[in-house]
This record gives sequence, structure tokens and C-alpha cells, in this order.
Amino acid sequence: MMVRKTLISLFFIVILFVFIKPINSTMISVFNIADAPAVVTKGHYGTSLVVEISFSDEALMDWLNTVKEPYPLLLLDAAWIKRSPEQLKIIQKRKLPTGLLGPEDSIDEPISMTAVQKDIAIYEKYLKETPLWFATRNHQYSQDLQKNLFQQQINILSPSLIWKGEKTPKIQKGDFIFITLHQNSPITFKDINTLLQQNKFMSIEENIFGYKVQTKKSP
Repeated sequence: MMVRKTLISLFFIVILFVFIKPINSTMISVFNIADAPAVVTKGHYGTSLVVEISFSDEALMDWLNTVKEPYPLLLLDAAWIKRSPEQLKIIQKRKLPTGLLGPEDSIDEPISMTAVQKDIAIYEKYLKETPLWFATRNHQYSQDLQKNLFQQQINILSPSLIWKGEKTPKIQKGDFIFITLHQNSPITFKDINTLLQQNKFMSIEENIFGYKVQTKKSP
């Protein structure tokens, strides 16, 4: 009788683990946020910080080593990825969330998909995973680009607000706040740290879905 009760208890524990645990900490593969090609510009549950990186200096190394959770999403330029092995080691060691920063696109002159695929291949080679998030430098997206990335389950992000160093940015619930760290950028890491301290940010996934998601990316 005791053995039967123990087996029944174990059965219910397994059921609880399988069906309830994923609600709080879900492990998922690469996925599409929407049912059709789309550009996601806003979440629902808070605000998220996205940092575009295409230029390196010593200050960036220090910041990557010291930035605290919740980490901003880092969108990495493919050329930067190739020439920044030391920075990538820090990113991978600290498990900082990343995505791919692509070249400029436009409706009138769509970007070459061959060029985009080369950038994706570089990301996969060095980061050992497919990018879950993508944005172009000018935040414009042709229909062909949207369809192609949708088929590859790579989600396109675009800013609700591009932060240029204002002391009191007008942040609204759900916003994706983008910071561009390119050559000659006027924004310093001290500015970014101040922004992080003065505002409560959350991950892109948590902003969209309302709970933390552990993503297991697969090519």
C-alpha cells in the first residue's frame, strides 16, 4: 500500500514538473513572435534596452565586464564580430544576450539577401547559434527581408525610442529603447550606466511575453 502511494505521489510530482515548471522558466528553440512577417517595435510589460555595437575601445571592454543584470540586448555588427574575439569571449562567458545588427535596408532599394545571409553565417560561426533578434542600422525593412527572416525564425526589432543622451527620456511602458554605439558616438558608458540606474529595464522576452524565457537557439 505504501509503495502504491509513493508511486502515485511520484507520478503527480512528474506531472507538476512537466506542466507547471515551463510556465515560469521556459526553454524554447528559435521561434517567431508573430504568425506572419512583422517588425516588433514594442512589448507589453515594461521597457527594454537594446545596444547596437559596431565599434570597440577599452571603455567597451570595461563595460562588458561590469554591466549588471538585467542585461541589455546587444545587437552586434558582423564586421565587428569578426575583429573582436576578446570582446566576444566576455560576452559568451557572461552570457550577455545578443542579436545581429544588419546593414541598411529600404523599400526603394532592398538590401541584398546574399549580404544578409553572409552576416547571419558570421554570427553563427562565432556565436555558435542562430540570432534570435535582428535589426538594420537604419531600422527600415523591405518586405523581402521580413519574409526571409521570418522563414528562418529570426525576429526583427525596431526602436520605440532611440536614446541620444537625454537626461529625462520620455519612456513609455513596452518601449524598446535603442542606443547606437558606432564610431564617433557621443554617448559614453557613464551615460548608459546612469540610464540603467535610473530606469527599471527587463529583457526583450520578458517585455513581450510577461515572464522570463530561456532560449535554446539552434541553427
